[in-house]
Amino acid sequence: MVKRTFLFIAFLFLIACSSQDLGLGDLKEAHPDSFADPIEALSKEEQEKVGLPDEIPFEVASVKATTSEEQVEVIYESSNSEKVLVTTLFNPGNILQESELQIPLNSGAVAGVQKKEDYVYIEWYESEADVIYQIEYHGSEEERTENAMNIANSI
Repeated sequence: MVKRTFLFIAFLFLIACSSQDLGLGDLKEAHPDSFADPIEALSKEEQEKVGLPDEIPFEVASVKATTSEEQVEVIYESSNSEKVLVTTLFNPGNILQESELQIPLNSGAVAGVQKKEDYVYIEWYESEADVIYQIEYHGSEEERTENAMNIANSI
């Protein structure tokens, strides 16, 4: 009984240690120059609308943000070749790209999915925030679409 309890506690500890802190405050603290400085230039309302996934299918080694008047790009990179680019377009108008594959997200939005040669591109309009989110996921080919959809559903 004690052995099982110890194993259960060890398992919970492992899960807690392996989770990544991907929230706005955590990213600002962990990446002050490459993420926090550009994000601080945005209004509080815009910062809350930035597409920040809760889950990334790899261990994040670096995070970089770039901002312009109408958009924010956040790049998550692993220590190997995996990468996620999340773009948030503010006041987007009607500029969604045409996609043959349309998949509903957990939020109720419908995302256009395009499989490219070395990445998956997902784009959708989030009406509550009045933004368009775009994701490019560069990762293992065999799970690329599934991982990209998991990222989209975690925003």
